[in-house]
Amino acid sequence: MSQNKQSLSVVAKNSGYLPHILRPLSARLLPETEPEQQGLVDRQLLLDIQGRSRKRQMELAVYYGITRYPSPAGGCLLTDPIFSKRLRDLFSYQPDAPVRAIELLKHGRHFRLPGGEKIIVGRNQRDNQAIENLCEAGDWSLKIENFPGPTVLIPSGGEDETLRRAASLCVLYSDAPKHVGVEVLCRRGDEAQTLSVTATCREDAESWIV
Repeated sequence: MSQNKQSLSVVAKNSGYLPHILRPLSARLLPETEPEQQGLVDRQLLLDIQGRSRKRQMELAVYYGITRYPSPAGGCLLTDPIFSKRLRDLFSYQPDAPVRAIELLKHGRHFRLPGGEKIIVGRNQRDNQAIENLCEAGDWSLKIENFPGPTVLIPSGGEDETLRRAASLCVLYSDAPKHVGVEVLCRRGDEAQTLSVTATCREDAESWIV
């Protein structure tokens, strides 16, 4: 129900990218977008799917050999207030954000430090695994070895102060003691170091959360 014409218009308008949003599965039922007008996308290759049936989408999945996909009943992520807030934040710092950065928006808690640095903290084992799978060589990945806790990611790395703040967030959202030094293992590619930190003040963490 989130994909009716009125909802599509609201999402496009509120995103701030109205002329650029291209919906490949229904584009031929909608006005031309700038990518089509500029010749970047061939409109004739786009589709005109409408209605509540998912038959054509499932046929496409078979055609392209896609066997693992979410249940065809969910709504557009852009209608999710948390995801859309994170997306606006991401584009304000990275207008040309890569696909990986957008995929990371789906997982964990997201923090934007006062200097603009991004930190992602897993909320559960599923988040932790997804974050680990999306980790790249230039990222800092943090974990506490002796207590249950989150996987923490600093995309594209960061300075020493950012690393310490990420480690403190790792302690805050773990089962480790909050007011004594806890060792956090930090890895980036072949580099590894251990930091002893206490938990970040919860008020600070809440002020940074996206």
